[in-house]
Amino acid sequence: MQPAEAESISDAQGEVDQVATLSEMVRGCRVLHAAKLTTTVWGFVAVRDATGRGVWITRDGSGFDEVGRNDIVLVSPTGNVVQGGVEPDSEGALAVEVLASRDDVHAVVHVHSLHATAFAATNRALQAISHEGCHLVPPEMARVRWSGSANGTQEEARGLAAALGARNSILMPGHGLITVAENLGEAVALAVYLEKTCQLLLLAGDDVHTISDEEVLKKRSGQMRRPSISWEYLERVTPASETALA
Repeated sequence: MQPAEAESISDAQGEVDQVATLSEMVRGCRVLHAAKLTTTVWGFVAVRDATGRGVWITRDGSGFDEVGRNDIVLVSPTGNVVQGGVEPDSEGALAVEVLASRDDVHAVVHVHSLHATAFAATNRALQAISHEGCHLVPPEMARVRWSGSANGTQEEARGLAAALGARNSILMPGHGLITVAENLGEAVALAVYLEKTCQLLLLAGDDVHTISDEEVLKKRSGQMRRPSISWEYLERVTPASETALA
């Protein structure tokens, strides 16, 4: 095979991979909207570029029910726009810094969902009282405030990434949640899990029967594929009209 032919095949494959990534991001946005985890135009979905060019992230100022492939932009590891004719989400530094700090993570979801935002504002520790919670704690759920100020965005984002550590999620008082995973489907499912866990804890009140760490770890080890299965279910039950723009 001649070098020009190899380059042409590589470019074609890169285009296929890009379309697949953007289509998956659109579906992720639709699922999050259908699951009622979104609030008007706040939040983002982000995925690491398969060729290492940076991070694909949803545009600023659009609801998840509106996002199409043209509403997703590629930003470099330094946050500069590489491809796309729209502005990336104003909080995109969070995705860039989290992905820079975690080689095992390829997708980041950030939403301002109702119950997670409310629970994040309390002083209560997140505890597992359902199957969903067993995929989140232990280790103890971290909390980090995020102001998003123009002068501190990058520094704050690095601080959040450090607080996230090896966890798959983090709560942001006054600001919602972030979940991360090896793929976008699992990150979306974990966001649904975290929102429901926060809702259950708020409904149950302070005096709750929690699942012990020993039992949590046992449940988790036997349900490692549960987030992926949940994502497949969420895709199935999201109306076809919702994902038509993928």
